[in-house]
Amino acid sequence: MMKTLLTVLFSVMVQCTYSSNLMIEERAQGHCADLSHNEMDYECLIHMWDFYHIGNAGWEKCETFLSSFSTAKYPASSKCLVYRSKCADMNNDKPCCKSIHCHLWLIGAAPTS
Repeated sequence: MMKTLLTVLFSVMVQCTYSSNLMIEERAQGHCADLSHNEMDYECLIHMWDFYHIGNAGWEKCETFLSSFSTAKYPASSKCLVYRSKCADMNNDKPCCKSIHCHLWLIGAAPTS
């Protein structure tokens, strides 16, 4: 019985490790950038916050705008739809970073200055 239990636990551990590796691989290949901001999990949102400027010529790091971001209007933003739409329409660093910041705020993880 002990051997069976250990075999099952080992199989579960291998599967979890494999799944985690797939997730890391997808993110490394730009999987997060293929998602809408409202579809991203915490790890993708943080990844975009840290690296959104890479691959977008002329964009600044999101942390550059942090001191100008206020969360005061986030509750009325229809779950950040306002900021997501501005990002999609303008395709510019500040509105896209604001959208990521808002989505991080929704899950209680918004960076602060």
